[in-house]
Amino acid sequence: MPKRRMLFRSRLKPESVQEYVRLHQQVWPELLEAYRKAGITQVSCFLNGLDLVVYSEYEQEVYEREKEALSRKPVEIRWQALIKPLRDPDFEQRSFEEVFHMPFIPNEESAA
Repeated sequence: MPKRRMLFRSRLKPESVQEYVRLHQQVWPELLEAYRKAGITQVSCFLNGLDLVVYSEYEQEVYEREKEALSRKPVEIRWQALIKPLRDPDFEQRSFEEVFHMPFIPNEESAA
């Protein structure tokens, strides 16, 4: 099943950084399970000052089929209701298309 990777860039409000970090240090297990069922296999959030980058990997076929259902799940609605107000509304959010990926291939040194 083909995997896709996505990068999303946003910005937080200055007063929201600590709350954003706090929420992501204790992401609800039921939210993670909903993401997995929707085909999302990895999510990483990176913060540099107010700049936020979110990287995700997902099973394309599963995600395309399940993303609408995910957006209607109560746990996702609650999570987004907490996260959305933390973002800077004046910053134009952007998604990036992947144009290159170097897959991991173990070499002799890393296998030892």
